[in-house]
Amino acid sequence: MPLKNILLDKKFWLAFFLTNLLYSQNTINLDVDNDLYFEKDFYYSSGIFLTYSKFSKSKKGKSQINHFTLGQEIYTPSKRYETDPGKYDYPYSGFLFFEYKNQKSLNNNRSLTLSGKLGVTGSPSLAKGMQNLYHRLILNLPELPWNAQMPKEAHLNLLINYFKGFKLEKNVNLETKLFSEVGSYQIKTGLDIGIMIGVLDSFHFFDNIINMNEKKLSFYLGTRQEYFFHDFNIEGSLFNDDAELVLDSKKYRNSIQVGLLKRLKKLQILTTFNTMSQDNYKQRFTRHPYLKISITYLLN
Repeated sequence: MPLKNILLDKKFWLAFFLTNLLYSQNTINLDVDNDLYFEKDFYYSSGIFLTYSKFSKSKKGKSQINHFTLGQEIYTPSKRYETDPGKYDYPYSGFLFFEYKNQKSLNNNRSLTLSGKLGVTGSPSLAKGMQNLYHRLILNLPELPWNAQMPKEAHLNLLINYFKGFKLEKNVNLETKLFSEVGSYQIKTGLDIGIMIGVLDSFHFFDNIINMNEKKLSFYLGTRQEYFFHDFNIEGSLFNDDAELVLDSKKYRNSIQVGLLKRLKKLQILTTFNTMSQDNYKQRFTRHPYLKISITYLLN
């Protein structure tokens, strides 16, 4: 049949759309990071991320997921009401961004992810307004000064990670993820490694992927090891000296991660405890905890 006739054939298009419906699903995810659960409100103080994901599966069973994320991160010093930037142990900083991420499963226990992130720091990040609004309306606290916050600048970052899981015993797995990020906001590389109790698939425990065939409780204990070549939040821009306050960044950083995940029919709830090492040499506290609560809902 000529190509022109195929393109005009209603049966062809009907089969095409039915195939996409059978092998795809959409999810929406909300991630909220906060340290207030531990009576803290400084360093990495808050993160809010809203993600729409389009999941598709080929006839060979391989998965591909496109994620579209709108996110905001907020960083503050430990002496929150201090007005003299010379006494800060962390710069005030906010980052508002949009990220596109493509995840592809390579086989049943390996996947490759490529992504791009476009964002802005400084007053356009809306971090000062968001934090002070939350403090005023929810916590009934005074507003923070946000003196010498990191300056307004547009950022572009590219990311890649490679995941591989190893089955140790039935429902006991070793998960590894190598990752690198390059751009004006951060330049870093690192490794996630941990033990996961649950059914192993081609994506990492924290990837917010709903597996409709698995409704059991899963558990993760692991660590993230990172090396930073550049961090805008601490060191300022690669291209200018506009930042009023810059500090010496710690190149090597690590965190401990403990996660608990419950998958239901259309809903997934993930709670993760994180404790982070210092980002710079001036910080008053050696480690900083925060809690991530992640809710994923299957739309269809």
